[in-house]
Amino acid sequence: MALKMYHTEAAAGGSALFWETAWSDGAFEEALRFCDVDPLGPLLRHHARPGSRVLEGGCGRGQYVAYYSARGAHVVGLDFARDALSDLHRRLPSLRLCAGDVGALPFRSGSFDLYYSGGVVEHFETGPEAALREARRVLAPGGVLLVSVPYLGPLRRVLALFKRHDRRIVRGPGLDQGQPRGTFYQYAFTRREFERILGSCGLRVRSVQGYAILWGLSELPGMGRLLNVLVRSRPARPAAAGPAEGSFRPAPRPPSLLKRFAVSEDVGVPILGLLVPLLRWAGSNMMMFVCVPEGVTDPGEK
Repeated sequence: MALKMYHTEAAAGGSALFWETAWSDGAFEEALRFCDVDPLGPLLRHHARPGSRVLEGGCGRGQYVAYYSARGAHVVGLDFARDALSDLHRRLPSLRLCAGDVGALPFRSGSFDLYYSGGVVEHFETGPEAALREARRVLAPGGVLLVSVPYLGPLRRVLALFKRHDRRIVRGPGLDQGQPRGTFYQYAFTRREFERILGSCGLRVRSVQGYAILWGLSELPGMGRLLNVLVRSRPARPAAAGPAEGSFRPAPRPPSLLKRFAVSEDVGVPILGLLVPLLRWAGSNMMMFVCVPEGVTDPGEK
């Protein structure tokens, strides 16, 4: 089961122009600072170790490429939005960047220890299989795929009964038959459905993690406005200056308990942290799947 979601714009999720317009807001520094409090931070830091070969398929603004390159990983950022890549290269010329298609990667098989794909493969209307098979192909023996997609959890299923103008429940990915409701934007998947798709592409799920709870809850009536107010009320901080060669060396600051709960979704926060697993199950916007290739020994299970 999946939720098919549409957009009012003629150019949507599968268009480079759509994303280049979205990424032209100059929010690179803010996105980079978010890496310090990212709910996926512990997972990414565990796998993107110094010296590891990492590919981010669909690197967007490039904050993960910059952040984990600064921590010693050999990161390559790939995207089909060439103008966005050019802007990022002008900002940080030391980064390894490549224009390309996640469904036909320009790399040899077994090239990477880690492939990270955050919110990318759901934008293919015919389904994510081509991109997932390519991800499996470029993983080295013992490599890991971290792939996240929008999550069709209990909250989204209920809301789908009311928000019918721009979304509908479907059995699985596929082109529309008849009159669509707009321009296709993305799918949201149940955990079971996406695990089935991953298995069909030769990938085995080791673990999952829901995240982006606030953005999931923002689909509730009135919550979107409240979230926008909270985001806009944060005082701007000056961008960190990088070394002369254009690389970035972030300096994390200890977050407050509230930020650890609401933004980092830290289960270790006293009392409030107990709510995080329930909120992830019920209302996460995204679900991260940690995968290894089928038929390859999983180093995490030795």
